Amino acid sequence: MSDSTTPFGQAKYQVRFDWGAVGAERIVPGAHVVVLVDALSFTTTVVVAAERSDETPVGEASVVVDAVLAAGGHPLVLAASLRNRTAVAERVLAHQEERGERMIVAIVAVGDADRLPIEDQLTAGAVVDALVGVGIDHTSPEAAVASAAFESLRRAVVHLIGASGSGVELTAVGRAAEVRLATQLDATRVVPELHDGAFRA
Repeated sequence: MSDSTTPFGQAKYQVRFDWGAVGAERIVPGAHVVVLVDALSFTTTVVVAAERSDETPVGEASVVVDAVLAAGGHPLVLAASLRNRTAVAERVLAHQEERGERMIVAIVAVGDADRLPIEDQLTAGAVVDALVGVGIDHTSPEAAVASAAFESLRRAVVHLIGASGSGVELTAVGRAAEVRLATQLDATRVVPELHDGAFRA
């Protein structure tokens, strides 16, 4: 449960960040918007599919999605990557304006929570940076650190993600194009949303 008595719930912050299904259980309760991040490759694949007007089932993200849905509250669930991080922030801002209340945003890295992939930390940080840019800036320490990592390493993001364990692994099996797609910053305005078990724009 995420509340004032749970230190790891980040409950007093507007923008929260954690990893995997366990992290989702900690920070999603009370959130109006949940932003899923898995740079290599789930959420990037979702975004690219949405650019083609295709939908993507939750698939490999099902464990985290189940944790999000179990938290209740019917949050807006978005898929984010470097490709659409500014569009995601603007969608959250629009949702806040539509609702007329301060949105609480839980960013959850869907990838390997045991390994804490750097590409997900950087991508989550890019989303936080974009949220701050539109004025949604009351960030938890966890979200602030991710954002600072992105800001300070922004010029090296393409290299770092390509050189990461996941990037090297994908390149070695002929999927270098996916890595390139995942490192393109603000390449699209598409924001996939979760509806009835699938993401679609």
